[in-house]
Amino acid sequence: AVDPVARDALADCIEESDRVLTMIRTLMDIAEVEAGMMRLNLEECSIASLLTNVVDLYEIVAEEKGIRVSTDLDGSCTARVDEARLRQVFANLLDNAIKYSPEKSEVKILARSDAGGVRVSFEDRGFGIPPEEQPRIWDRLYRGDKSRSQRGLGLGLSLVKAIVQAHGGSVSVQSEPGKGSRFVVWVPASQTAAQESPASKPPPPAALR
Repeated sequence: AVDPVARDALADCIEESDRVLTMIRTLMDIAEVEAGMMRLNLEECSIASLLTNVVDLYEIVAEEKGIRVSTDLDGSCTARVDEARLRQVFANLLDNAIKYSPEKSEVKILARSDAGGVRVSFEDRGFGIPPEEQPRIWDRLYRGDKSRSQRGLGLGLSLVKAIVQAHGGSVSVQSEPGKGSRFVVWVPASQTAAQESPASKPPPPAALR
């Protein structure tokens, strides 16, 4: 029989290895965008359906905290995007909203066609982000004081920004300590030839978290 202590040690090693591999893959993804080399598999996609799928994936996580995830999605919202990559964006933002929300609260997701693209917002009632931290939250490995007690690598928002910029879009945050945060993603409905795979060099970041 396997020694229980050795088994637990091995399980810890495997878990840490997975964590390091995830970090390396994420850093490589971000580096690809910065070099203008992230390859996007662009297809016409229903943003509302994609969001619904992500919400379904996080249903159990939200229920465990007693958090209600409400959606207001325009079913006509479509865009030419890399569905798998944009799912990563929405999953990261919903995961954060649930993670940093108090129990028995609500997370709101809104999707609308806007300015030749699609605008999606994630709004929570969490502890918010101090103004001095907001410009830094998009940096690799940065974790604010109140986020350090939560699981995570400090790379989620960096990856969100990288993927959205690879699509020629933008992402921003409005937040007030003690009242919550609202993240807004905008992606163009269609891509120019320069934005086809491989992705073009991303534009300078706007007012980002």
